[in-house]
Amino acid sequence: MPILDPYGRPIPKSPPPSARRLPLDSPYRVYPARGLTPERLARVLRLADEGDLALQAELFEEMEERDALLFSLLQTRKLAVIGLDWRLEPAEEGRDARRILRAVEEVWWDLPLEDLMLDLLSAIPQGVSLVAVAWEWDGLLWRPKAFRWVHPGSLVYRSEEDRFYLASQERPEGEALPYGGAIEHRYRARSGLPTRAGLMRSVAWLYLFKHYALKDWVVFAEVYGQPYRIGKYDPAAGEEERRRLEEAVRALGADAAGVISKDTEIEILEAAKGQGPDVYERLIRLCNREMAQAVLGQTLTSSEGDGGSYALAKVHERVRIDLLRADARALAKTLREGLLKPFVAFNFGPELLDLAPFVVPEVEEEKDLESRARVLQTLLGMGLSIPEAWLREEFGVPAPDPQGPVLTPLLAPQERKERGLVAGQAFVDGLGDRLLEKAPMPGLSALLQAIGEAEGYEDLRRRLLALFPGISFAELAQLLEAALTLSELAGRWAQRQDSGLDG
Repeated sequence: MPILDPYGRPIPKSPPPSARRLPLDSPYRVYPARGLTPERLARVLRLADEGDLALQAELFEEMEERDALLFSLLQTRKLAVIGLDWRLEPAEEGRDARRILRAVEEVWWDLPLEDLMLDLLSAIPQGVSLVAVAWEWDGLLWRPKAFRWVHPGSLVYRSEEDRFYLASQERPEGEALPYGGAIEHRYRARSGLPTRAGLMRSVAWLYLFKHYALKDWVVFAEVYGQPYRIGKYDPAAGEEERRRLEEAVRALGADAAGVISKDTEIEILEAAKGQGPDVYERLIRLCNREMAQAVLGQTLTSSEGDGGSYALAKVHERVRIDLLRADARALAKTLREGLLKPFVAFNFGPELLDLAPFVVPEVEEEKDLESRARVLQTLLGMGLSIPEAWLREEFGVPAPDPQGPVLTPLLAPQERKERGLVAGQAFVDGLGDRLLEKAPMPGLSALLQAIGEAEGYEDLRRRLLALFPGISFAELAQLLEAALTLSELAGRWAQRQDSGLDG
């Protein structure tokens, strides 16, 4: 029984001939962003809902090209994923899985991975990205020879099959690419049709309103941003004098120079300052903030935030960590399904398809090593044992080379002066013994022994009743009050040392 692909077709043992060449992308564009209006935008989005992606794909491409902030936000999102460390792991521990892993590794690191990932991640704004793959036989293996990004405008979506077809002039209805002939990556910003899943669907209206405001702002600056030049002439001036005055006034705008009669006058009035520019700027900033929120999940690490602490921005990082992790996992799954599994099918047979290696991105949150070091210092001061190997791995400190030079502490551990919370806790721990030495009280040792040996509340109650006649509770109250006072002072001094206020 043949092994079937996700669309029910038998998986071949070698790339079909059509998968050994790359489809050509049409160089012609209609530039739908030119003169974009709300009515046209709504029509473009409706066509995409019906499966025709041509205008929507070109519009989204133009938006990214024409809006510098939007381009920067999307590049940040994509490059955060590409910049991760990637590795391959075997599907299982068996012999065949290891053999397949070695074969994949021979090919994997020679691929243009960064370019391939960048092309596939264009699914984030578009909702889908298709990269055609051409295969070649090198005498031992079928290996991917070249990749070419397919413009989403060339795709036709059929909802009944949940599948994208490649359209051409000869076949405008589209044709299915063969197994292994393309890597298809989808991005799902929301549930529903993949033609509506791209991030650009969320920012298209913001883009339109922002560029309306920008255009109006430019017009406003052109009309009201320059000072008015008013020429005044004597009522008795002739036609020739008035004409020369007009030419001089116009020349002031371009040349800042002019020659006029001494009987005429030119006055320059500053443009009126009102709230007009502020309206446009506030609208543009609002749109920018909303775009940053949609693409990066936050605004503090973009230039459009309303302000915020550095610590909070560090929490947000450049891309919110949950978005980065989701993007990386989705891309890893696509690379395995669309590239590594066809490689295994063509070289080892479709029956070993599930032994294709896993692509694993390493997504790690940045650690606050300074804070962790302070916590570990406190724990060590309280007597907790910490394995050295774990500590070196946690802080990225290699073991010293016996033959090489090493840096050593200025003071030996026993010579270091304890400060802060460590010293304060040590002081409080030894407070009971020192109080017994400085202020001996009859029956106190027996009381402490009873508390230490009691097996429960009732046992302690019986022991305390037995000791009651021999204990001076007035002296005990004074002793406890002194201990609490000393403990509080030790805590305050420790806090002052840790904060650096003691100099």
